[in-house]
Amino acid sequence: MKATVMTVMRMMTTMMLVAMPIPVRYFGEGREKPRVKIFRDQAAWCPYCQKVWLMLEEKRVDYETVKVPMRSYGDKPQSFLKLIPNGLLPAMEIDGRLMTESLDIMVTIERTFPDPDKPMIPPAGPLLDRAQQLLGLERKLFGAWCGYMFRPEVPFLGGGDGEFTSVLEQVDRELGSNTESPFFLPYAWPTLVDMQYVSHVERAVASAMFYKGYDVRKRFPNIDSWLSAYEALPHYMATKSDYYTHCMDIPRGTHSDIDSDLAREARSAIEPGSARASAPLDSELEPLTAQQRAAPEEHFRVEAAWSLVQNHEAVARFCCRAAGSGVGDWASGNPTKCRLADPYATPAEEMLPSVEAALRSVAAALLRGDPAVARAAREAAEAEVGAPPGGWPLAAACLEYLRDRVGSPRDLSMPAAKLLRGYLNEAVASLRA
Repeated sequence: MKATVMTVMRMMTTMMLVAMPIPVRYFGEGREKPRVKIFRDQAAWCPYCQKVWLMLEEKRVDYETVKVPMRSYGDKPQSFLKLIPNGLLPAMEIDGRLMTESLDIMVTIERTFPDPDKPMIPPAGPLLDRAQQLLGLERKLFGAWCGYMFRPEVPFLGGGDGEFTSVLEQVDRELGSNTESPFFLPYAWPTLVDMQYVSHVERAVASAMFYKGYDVRKRFPNIDSWLSAYEALPHYMATKSDYYTHCMDIPRGTHSDIDSDLAREARSAIEPGSARASAPLDSELEPLTAQQRAAPEEHFRVEAAWSLVQNHEAVARFCCRAAGSGVGDWASGNPTKCRLADPYATPAEEMLPSVEAALRSVAAALLRGDPAVARAAREAAEAEVGAPPGGWPLAAACLEYLRDRVGSPRDLSMPAAKLLRGYLNEAVASLRA
């Protein structure tokens, strides 16, 4: 067991060079100050930041990263607003010149770091014309998705799935027309066109399933194959969110008035309150990638345990916000702000010993692969630190607070996030017993 865990830990250290937020991303031997500094969202959710992130990774351009909260998550620091007064993300500083707008940034990266053997934008000619036509179709898809998500099911108002389905059919045909690669253009690698699409398609797949019971991947085989090709790329997986993360980030004006069996099943399966440690990771609703399916579950359990252990004091204090003050104040009365964000909430310090003890049981259960250890969290914590001042149900609320805010890829990969939520639920049941 010990040797296996050490192997997994070494593997995770390598993965974290891409997946974890680090000040500088280097690709070669040199360690000079990068010419590029990218300002991206702190939560790793913004689709426009993801596009730029993917471009830098695909081209292997060294870059510095500065993380800034999106407006829905918190106030932007004055240091950033002095540089970018309108606060737009992403922003890029390249050779000392600042710019915003993701597409402009991506074009600038390609022009500044050209690679004739691996173009991200085709040269002038029919292929460039096709790329421009596909970019126009992507804007059409974005509009159809927004109409489907944010308008009621009234066809003459642009609601319903008619337009959404029609545009997805066009996208699926375009992908199917390229017989040389799984991507939009006949290159063996994703180009700027693919990057423009993938961040919004990723979100459309998640939200359509969660809110409408609409299975994009099952309906459109070429889109599914294209996403599968992307999911074979480690740098894409380092940026990819899970369905729950995406759906909690969508504004609360989303219409979920389709009450199909699949929609109800999807919401029940995806919402973290229903997660269990013994539940299978793979499902038709949110399938694992081929690489994730091939990996032992232990890899993801160790990843989840390590996320608790490496920063346990901050994690426990974060949990204790649920017993403190200010929870929910940030988004109260403002649907443009994320309801799960509490940038100014204050933790209840007196709950820390009990919460830390309960989290230790969760980490131990994950490492052992034994949910029973998490189910004994109350007994173990009571023996170690005694009953908390607010009572065990309040300690359970603290763990639920963490469970509902575990985000992917910011915190964990999708399988590890699901496992952590499930094991937290086992501990919650113990604390509430």
